[in-house]
Amino acid sequence: MTTPRIRSLVSLAVALTVTLASGACVSASSHHASDAPAPTDGTLLAIRFDNEAREYVRVYLIGERREWLLGRVEPGARATLRIPEEALAGNPATMSLVVLAGDHATLQAARDARAATTVAQPVAAILSQRWTFSQALTNGQITALPLGDGRAEVGRP
Repeated sequence: MTTPRIRSLVSLAVALTVTLASGACVSASSHHASDAPAPTDGTLLAIRFDNEAREYVRVYLIGERREWLLGRVEPGARATLRIPEEALAGNPATMSLVVLAGDHATLQAARDARAATTVAQPVAAILSQRWTFSQALTNGQITALPLGDGRAEVGRP
């Protein structure tokens, strides 16, 4: 009978995925505590990003000398955006997130007048929060959601 075998394979795949996902979270937490520049065990670092706007957004990670497009997030969607290892090379002191709503990818997101930008903060702080973008009257605002129940607004420069 093939049905029980398929169910057990699906159950095994789900259990493995959950185990790997929870292991990645544990590894990411220990990575932040040690302030290591990049994971050495192949663990991917990522942020959770919720787009509460009515149009898609592009999310960028901005460093001192370079910026990285983390991804495009559809309206009303939640995404896990991977942080490139090269962004963490050289142990950057601070970085920020920039969000542009409804635009094409750009090489100068940080300089765009319509960009919603977080304050520069340590990479560990960026990685340890969940991020939400909502449209306001002008460009929009990015909100950091700490692991607890409270909301902390991150202002635009």
